[in-house]
Amino acid sequence: MAGHAGRRRGLKALLVEPYKQIKIGLIFLFLNFAFSSLIGGVFGYYIYDVYTSLTETFKLTHGESADTWSKIQVPIYIGAALLVVFVISTLYVSIKYTHRIYGPLVSVYRYLDDIAAGKDPAPLQLRDRDQLSELAERLNAAVKKLKS
Repeated sequence: MAGHAGRRRGLKALLVEPYKQIKIGLIFLFLNFAFSSLIGGVFGYYIYDVYTSLTETFKLTHGESADTWSKIQVPIYIGAALLVVFVISTLYVSIKYTHRIYGPLVSVYRYLDDIAAGKDPAPLQLRDRDQLSELAERLNAAVKKLKS
């Protein structure tokens, strides 16, 4: 449900189950870092190999070699920056998405705890963008059927 009063904002609001969410985020981060390093290493090796081949084949002077290297560095820096943006955006998306899963799970756990304690819980309501809304609807329907 949108517009709850007192709702937390920022990163704290996204971390419903911080340990679990950050653990998943770190797994994504590790995978991204590993593959980004692998991609960067492979492309870096081939770019350096092309550079050395150019300097040897065309017998470039030290100044020409430095000029050629400076031109090759630009795509290397752009590629490295894109890899960093990729890793950061994946970490952000993983935290954002796990928020939409763990938030509803916490609500479902509380709902089930209330039922187990013999309380009459209010119907389970999730935010519009949350996952597991179908589960919440089924739980509400099951409890409603048990009451009647």
